[in-house]
Amino acid sequence: MRKRHWKNRKNRPCPDCGTMLTYSRKDSFDRAVGNNSVCKSCAQTDRQVTLETIEKMKQPKTIQHKRKISKSITNWWVDKKENDYGFDSQ
Repeated sequence: MRKRHWKNRKNRPCPDCGTMLTYSRKDSFDRAVGNNSVCKSCAQTDRQVTLETIEKMKQPKTIQHKRKISKSITNWWVDKKENDYGFDSQ
């Protein structure tokens, strides 16, 4: 397959901060232009997490919480096995 050339279309400025964004593929560039995408650093500044949420995420999981997670994952795999292969694990 022949490589398509597209000169001067792989760079565009971020709409918020003006830093130059570089794209290696034309379809990615066209999608970013159409969606008016911002750079990664500007996308992170829009993300707002409260201090309470950050402290909550730092706390270790309780034993009960770990057991609930384990049980739900086990149930998910059992259901997947039943749906995909049509038999019970019992």
